[in-house]
Amino acid sequence: MLDDNEIDRLRLKKLCLRAGLKFRVREAASIHDFRAALDETHYDMVFLDYDLKMETGLDALELLKAHPDQSKAIAIMITSSDDPATVAEAMRSGCSDYLVKDELTISMIRRAVTAAIEREIYRAAILHEREARVEVEQMLERFSAACAADIRGILSGMLRKIRVVTQSVEGHSEIRKEVAEAERACLDLFEYLENMKTILALEAQPKTERLLR
Repeated sequence: MLDDNEIDRLRLKKLCLRAGLKFRVREAASIHDFRAALDETHYDMVFLDYDLKMETGLDALELLKAHPDQSKAIAIMITSSDDPATVAEAMRSGCSDYLVKDELTISMIRRAVTAAIEREIYRAAILHEREARVEVEQMLERFSAACAADIRGILSGMLRKIRVVTQSVEGHSEIRKEVAEAERACLDLFEYLENMKTILALEAQPKTERLLR
């Protein structure tokens, strides 16, 4: 979380916890601290304050996307203003969402996170590289304990949309082939989540019960 206001960072952490997100957080109060934090570990998600005295969240976003270990991190911009031009620039620069501080709620945090995951799933579905699929599977594994039900709902919705598209491209063999690939990718990810659900359920059982099984 990059924000030069300690109270705002504390409020955001509380909202994330109440939204059901289980995470380890690294706080940064300046661009200098943020730059150092990027070298410490891989981040799944980064919240960026837009107003940072001499710099902006867009400067931080540029650092994030240019970093070799952080380019796939989900970036969400948070600011006190909802200026359309600023919002558009943030989204063009690679932000997954743009939230206004004074309007932050638990449901908004949850929606922003699940929508960002949906975009990553879609990216993996339309790109057929194995590396992209593996990255998304690893991300799903890290998020599944907190919001797996939401992710399964996203996948179900995507499958419904893909099937509608399939019906609309009758006679276009190449397009139909690409749509079929995307559908198979979604089904693979859905199966992966179901397997993760089973594994997490087993791990949650007492050790003696697991031995009996």
